[in-house]
Amino acid sequence: MFRLEDYENIIEKCSHCSYCQATCPSYLAERSESYLAKNRLLLIKETLMHERMPYSKRAQEILDLCLLCTNCSQTCSSKLPVVDIIIAARIKARQDSGGLKQFVMGKMLTQRGLTGALGKAGAIVQKMGIANKEMPRLASKSFDKMYSGTYSPAGEVKKRVAYFVGCGTNYIFPDTGEAVVKVLNHNGIEVIIPAGQVCCGIPPLGEGDLEGARTMVKNNIKLFAGLDVDAIVTDCTSCGMMFKEKAAKCFADDDPLQEQIAAVTAKMWEVTDYLQNQGLEVKPGQLNIKWSYHVPCHRGWSPTVKDAPRQLLAQIPNAELRELDNPELCCGGAGTYFMEHREEAGKIRDKRLEDINNTEADAVLTQCPVCRFYIGFQVKDREVTHPIKILARAYGL
Repeated sequence: MFRLEDYENIIEKCSHCSYCQATCPSYLAERSESYLAKNRLLLIKETLMHERMPYSKRAQEILDLCLLCTNCSQTCSSKLPVVDIIIAARIKARQDSGGLKQFVMGKMLTQRGLTGALGKAGAIVQKMGIANKEMPRLASKSFDKMYSGTYSPAGEVKKRVAYFVGCGTNYIFPDTGEAVVKVLNHNGIEVIIPAGQVCCGIPPLGEGDLEGARTMVKNNIKLFAGLDVDAIVTDCTSCGMMFKEKAAKCFADDDPLQEQIAAVTAKMWEVTDYLQNQGLEVKPGQLNIKWSYHVPCHRGWSPTVKDAPRQLLAQIPNAELRELDNPELCCGGAGTYFMEHREEAGKIRDKRLEDINNTEADAVLTQCPVCRFYIGFQVKDREVTHPIKILARAYGL
């Protein structure tokens, strides 16, 4: 579970090697040692664990400015679960605060079936000052209003998968969801989309709202655990990370739900990773496109997910990868981070945009819907989309 006291011995393993300095987006943007993982861990230990220092407004700010990108953990020589520790610290710091913000987030992410719930919540958060003018525009029709139930291929059913649809796809980019269904069907894969899905739970968990995250996890696990499918796919790497790495940690080890969580997470794949692993049944057609790949931060839950789009789209004749100088650089979106920390997020994005603008490409591809929106808001001279959309286009779908 995300209990801060359980991490004390783990924090002691930090060797203060400063490897995290090379990959921490908030440090690279601000050049402040306070934002390095090693110093955030020390701050947590002194304020929230042993209370030798007050948990001041500045201490909270230092923890809040962490994007939970996981880059520090991926480069850590001791492989410390820095993000889990920061989440546990936020849970402890905010366990009694609650408030309107968490209420709004709950409305946004659990009432997916209620018409206009997200739009109404969005209007509220604008007034609260936790959003900005770069709020994404909602699709005229959400994905769950267009697709639900079972979608079978025209020919023989070779595999059967369930599709977890994240909030980004459901509300902002339903075109990604359509491409997922069509490409899977085109390759002989039946797709089941259970009704009643809610947010994966990573946004409230990142805010320290453990109960909100638990509610969402329970809902989704019960929907997917009993399905007779070969795999469960999602198009969002953050949703995949929540299922694979965080869901079980939201509950006690002896919680009855753990068995179902394990069954679901064992089948979880990001959709391009799944297709690359299975192999395409149908060869894509020619597509004249030059594309760059922004690797999403939440990639560490699968050893192959970050390379899957490269390998998959390499099978499209005339599709040419123009690699970014630093394809794994964070864009600054980070869930709701860009709403709450506009200036800091903008500085991080500026570094990402410089790399993109120096690369000749027709499109920038990424599996993260927040990255897609946040990069796309500033990139006007090329398409920013999901890799599955390019594969769908090569199939003529």
